[in-house]
Amino acid sequence: MQVQLPKTDFPMKGNLSTTEPARIESWTKSGVYQKIQERPMPNGLFVMPDGPPYANGSIHVGHVLNKVLKDIVVKYKNMKGFRATFIPGWDCHGLPIELNVTKKLGKARAEKSDAEIRQMCRDEAMSWVGKQKLQFQRLGILADWENPYLTLQPGYEADEIRVLAKIWKNGIFYRGEKPVYWCPALQTALAAAEIEYRDHKSLSIYVKFPLKTPPPSGLPGKPVSFLIWTTTPWTLPANYGVALNEKLNYGFFDTGAEILILATDLKDAVEKETGLSLTLLQEKKGIEFDRWVAQHPFLPRESLVVLGDHVTLEAGSGVVHTAPGHGLEDYVVGLKYGLPVKSPVDEAGRYTNEVPEWAGLKIWDANPKIVEHLKTIGALVAVKEIVHSYPHNPRTKTPLIFRATPQWFVRMDDEKYNLRQKCLTAAEKDISYVPKWGQQRLVSMLSNSPDWCLSRQRIWGVPIPVFYCEKCKHPLANDQVMNRVADAMEKNGQGIEVYYNQPPADFTHGHKCEACAGTEFTRGRDILDVWFDSGICHTAVQARRKDMAVPADIYLEGSDQHRGWFQTSLVSSMAADGKIPFKTLITHGFVNDAQGYKMSKSVGNTVDPEEIVKESGAEILRLWASHEDYGQDLTISKAMITQITDTYRRFRNTIRFLLGNLGDFDPAKDQVAYKDLTPLDQWALGRLNQLTEKCTAGYDAFEFYKVYHGLNSFFALELSSTYLDILKDRLYTGRVDGPKRRGAQTVLYQTVQVLCGLMAPVASFLAEETYSYLPGQKKESVFLTDFPVARKEWANDAVEADFTQLLEVRAAAQKKLEDLRREKVIGSSLDARIDMTVPEGIRKTLERYQPHLREFFMVSAFSIQTGPEISIGASKAEGVKCERCWHYDVDTNKDSRFPGVCPKCVEALA
Repeated sequence: MQVQLPKTDFPMKGNLSTTEPARIESWTKSGVYQKIQERPMPNGLFVMPDGPPYANGSIHVGHVLNKVLKDIVVKYKNMKGFRATFIPGWDCHGLPIELNVTKKLGKARAEKSDAEIRQMCRDEAMSWVGKQKLQFQRLGILADWENPYLTLQPGYEADEIRVLAKIWKNGIFYRGEKPVYWCPALQTALAAAEIEYRDHKSLSIYVKFPLKTPPPSGLPGKPVSFLIWTTTPWTLPANYGVALNEKLNYGFFDTGAEILILATDLKDAVEKETGLSLTLLQEKKGIEFDRWVAQHPFLPRESLVVLGDHVTLEAGSGVVHTAPGHGLEDYVVGLKYGLPVKSPVDEAGRYTNEVPEWAGLKIWDANPKIVEHLKTIGALVAVKEIVHSYPHNPRTKTPLIFRATPQWFVRMDDEKYNLRQKCLTAAEKDISYVPKWGQQRLVSMLSNSPDWCLSRQRIWGVPIPVFYCEKCKHPLANDQVMNRVADAMEKNGQGIEVYYNQPPADFTHGHKCEACAGTEFTRGRDILDVWFDSGICHTAVQARRKDMAVPADIYLEGSDQHRGWFQTSLVSSMAADGKIPFKTLITHGFVNDAQGYKMSKSVGNTVDPEEIVKESGAEILRLWASHEDYGQDLTISKAMITQITDTYRRFRNTIRFLLGNLGDFDPAKDQVAYKDLTPLDQWALGRLNQLTEKCTAGYDAFEFYKVYHGLNSFFALELSSTYLDILKDRLYTGRVDGPKRRGAQTVLYQTVQVLCGLMAPVASFLAEETYSYLPGQKKESVFLTDFPVARKEWANDAVEADFTQLLEVRAAAQKKLEDLRREKVIGSSLDARIDMTVPEGIRKTLERYQPHLREFFMVSAFSIQTGPEISIGASKAEGVKCERCWHYDVDTNKDSRFPGVCPKCVEALA
């Protein structure tokens, strides 16, 4: 077939590993991001702060997903006329960084001062900030990379203290001795947001607590005991109570030798676990046992019977051993009954001298010894080893304990401020969620979270600026003192070092100890929870930075942030200022392997994004991030990357065809008016309109997978399989400057132009490259253009309705032609003629498009007649094959000027 071959410099292969870095460099040199921010913003601000990744390692695929989704949002909003800044952030304090430094130092750690360690931590964090910055930039993320926010910046650290001062002034920052998650390995408290649950082996034991209150009458004269169940034998030395549920029924059960008190409904389960045979003698409601007294099984003290809703029938005996110093629920019920809060366990998880028999022993090592002791004294009823879910420190992978220590808290429940209820009201009424299930998750976290433990016993972090009286050790917590510290931290540009370097009197002057009127103070050594660092982004970034605001339009993070950044941001903002920090929460899932399992380096099922970038290009990762519904957990695998790479090639090859046929097209003078286009061209623009509406709706709803699949479908079906397939004859053999070819080029030009805008937020590299090859006048970057909008004149309902019928007939014709190909009657469809029988309504439609049907069906001849249903006949076409367009025509070769050419081509050549 003699045709005008596409002429374009647009390369067939993307060579993304080479071309993408060059594109990023050009964006950087030309200042594209800055120029985007200088554009008019008719739609106002769109605020999305960056939930900061932690600066302690290379990025993983979860980071890729998160940053690409944010980049899509920012690019789209800017193209839609919003001012959407993207200020990248990093979380730079905390345990992981301090642990990295400590590990590198080894024994030399003992030779370093705290100030030296803090500087090494600062250097460690900054080195990873630099590495991650390059990794994020490599993904095509456009952001203010030269002005990020870092939680170690003096101004940011100062704002943390200012927020804390507000919380203190509101009366909900307090010091208390209550059980908190404690890591013996690192000797520091942890917050609920920091822990993870892992399988752990524990000893499950049933223990007798002898009854001291006189038993009810009518019982045989046998010893009576409460039967408690616990999986933490090591907490028994701290026992001061026995908890029951006031609404449950409790029975006095005869075992033969003695009488045990337990929940009646758990009789069968206890018999199975202990091997006992239990006979019910009497029954009472739990409330009737209130303030009865039992004897501790091995210590010379009593255990008070208390009532609590935390006691359930889920496991055990319905009688719960209560140690207020080692359990939050125990602590709460203990406060109600005035039980002592004792924790005879030191920072390293060893018993203190308060437990002389096991003093100095680690609690985990003491467990079997305590069980053996219970057995020796006859208090043990049953014991077995179980595996259950137990809180661990995700950094050390070691089990945590609940331990009562003096810590600083944000009070969630009090009559005056009632922080929890304020947060719940905001979560339920003032905040929107994408997906909708985010609301239930956040509300659940807020409903069940204990008072927020803000203090940590480490070095690398923002200090809690509380000073302690040198005489009586009473704390001086004061908003004026805190703000002095904050102002000095920011003014001197030294951040947290100011707190340690300047004398306490610089901050405490004018204040006296509330307990003894002393005026000499020492500085506190506790630091703030790292979640408080990132959580006050609303004040340190949104309220400070240009083109940012409070509340933000959206926060966008992974599903683990309902207990992390989402929650701590909301709680800190409501605690300090009484307002929400964000209007909408967008939540994405985790990234798992191909089988749906969580990725783990130890398992060996991780996928390194850097390897994918090197082999396939960052564009493939961008498409991957958008191709699935992120509202659920996502998967990634080599097979999936191959599949998405194939999609990218389809996009690229189609674009190359489009651009290849625009080599001689000048949009300023060659475009054809819509009314003068062929029906096929008008249909194609109508479908382009529909794609624009679909993509716009997808972006607006943050449902980017709908954009991906809309583009994929358009490239594969409307373009490649239909419009471009039909169009080739007109493009290659039509008169070069004829209205039909120029009309086709007009559609191709408009299609490429619109596709550039629709693709840009997702397939940023391909969109920018395509835009650079677009003929005619254009701007410096596709990101400096407005996002496409559907054009009313392209919405032609009549053409759309007709083509619904025409395409149905075309599909039937193509099936028949394929049969002839298999039978080798024809080679290409141009070798054939088709004879169709169609219902009357469809025939009228076909006849309206009579001049275009040979092109539409891609055959040399056709006939139409009326019948009850669609029926297609196909046969070898009559006439002579045109050497130029390969159509068969009985009049081919009749014009002596153009031997071997059909009348259609004669017209084009003449």
